[in-house]
Amino acid sequence: MVATKDGDDFLSVAVKADALGVERIDDWDGFGQRLTGSGTTKFDNVRIEPKHIIRRYAPDEKREDSYNLSFLQMILLTALAGVGRAALNDVVAFVKPRTRAFGIPGQSSPREDPLVQRVVGRVASLSFAADSLVENNSRLLQELYEAQLAGTAKPEDFAIANVHTFQAQQIVIDLVLQATTLLFEVGGASATAESRRLDRHWRNARTAASHNPAIFRERAIGDYLLNGTVPVTYWTTAKQSDIAARREVEEPAL
Repeated sequence: MVATKDGDDFLSVAVKADALGVERIDDWDGFGQRLTGSGTTKFDNVRIEPKHIIRRYAPDEKREDSYNLSFLQMILLTALAGVGRAALNDVVAFVKPRTRAFGIPGQSSPREDPLVQRVVGRVASLSFAADSLVENNSRLLQELYEAQLAGTAKPEDFAIANVHTFQAQQIVIDLVLQATTLLFEVGGASATAESRRLDRHWRNARTAASHNPAIFRERAIGDYLLNGTVPVTYWTTAKQSDIAARREVEEPAL
């Protein structure tokens, strides 16, 4: 799905990746999520049929009655939760067969070490918390979807759903990054072996988290709770006032 303009109107359009005029360039060089598909895509006179237009907005039309951005964010959060589970599975598989513990000569059983058990328990808890947040927020979006189909959804329901998703984002990212860093405590330097590639979990988590920068969503949460400002959930041309406000936050006066 891509955003474009038709005159002054903003459009959300579904375009086939193999449509005539679509060129996908495999130039994504991020250090994680190598299959993310975030490389360059060029569009050259691609034919758009009416059935391809998902939504159309006039420049001054309100666009808050949508959870599209939340849905897309939930895809990223689901991927992050999956990274947390993969990290847990890998750390358990790494520890179980080991016969050498740090600081103990000869053979030993790290799986019996209380400190190693504590680390694995912590990683498991972080992963569980991330899963729980993602599952809970998914239910909220499903309920909103069903309310929209039934015609009972109110404009404020969409704003609340987006804020809830932004709140989940702040915590899920932190939980998974903690888990993917902590797992290295169970194996000393051997856990960093290139053959095991345990670092891929952190790299994948950090990359997925960066696709939708959390700092902007965190500010939106505060603005909504303090001032009732409905979060902007669509792409549009930035206003000079918005740019000035962002600069004031990023570069506070001394």
